[in-house]
Amino acid sequence: MSGPRTVELASLDYEDRHVLARKALVHQTDEVQVNVYVLEPGGRVPSHHHTTSWDISVVLEGEIDATFTENGAMRTVRRGPDSVNLVPPGTVHEIANPSRTKPARFLLIQSPAHGFDFVRATPA
Repeated sequence: MSGPRTVELASLDYEDRHVLARKALVHQTDEVQVNVYVLEPGGRVPSHHHTTSWDISVVLEGEIDATFTENGAMRTVRRGPDSVNLVPPGTVHEIANPSRTKPARFLLIQSPAHGFDFVRATPA
């Protein structure tokens, strides 16, 4: 086991994901995985769910629109810096950057990480 470390978010290895989105792994164990996402203007993580994992999004910069199914209806909430969005396992959800000019950056914590899956929602 290694000791504490400091990570500069700009120095991480980002990979292209989803639509106008990049992600970088910060930390991963069987219990939790932590990624940083950058959504360019209009970027999004498409509609999906996780079978056993929670999604916890902590907005660092910009705004995100979190759309999810609640009681059979779709609902969208806007989250800005220093806010948190919690999505329980099995909930269909999507994250999007509503801005046309500014990127959005958020820390995505997923737990448990063991058995993590990304199940795309089928279009209606």
